[in-house]
Amino acid sequence: MDNNKQALATDELTTLPLNHNWYQKLASNFEIIQPYLDKLDTDELGVGDLKKKFDDISGKINIYETNMQAIVNILSDYDVPIAIVDGKVVETEEGE
Repeated sequence: MDNNKQALATDELTTLPLNHNWYQKLASNFEIIQPYLDKLDTDELGVGDLKKKFDDISGKINIYETNMQAIVNILSDYDVPIAIVDGKVVETEEGE
């Protein structure tokens, strides 16, 4: 996206009875944020990297949950009063 070739709505501020100093400050603010907007346009912020990290963590959580279920199953086979309820390991009464 080439923002330099598009007319901005803020260009109309020059017709308002505002102090020229205020308009210069506003223009300066846009100059400050422009590089960050450009990064968003080009995906330089690493959104792809964040997705990879999320997928990696998600995979590790799935492995953790599978391992936890296996451990609870083994313990319950040996009559340890334990179960997973609503994603949490809880102590159960014998015979449940």
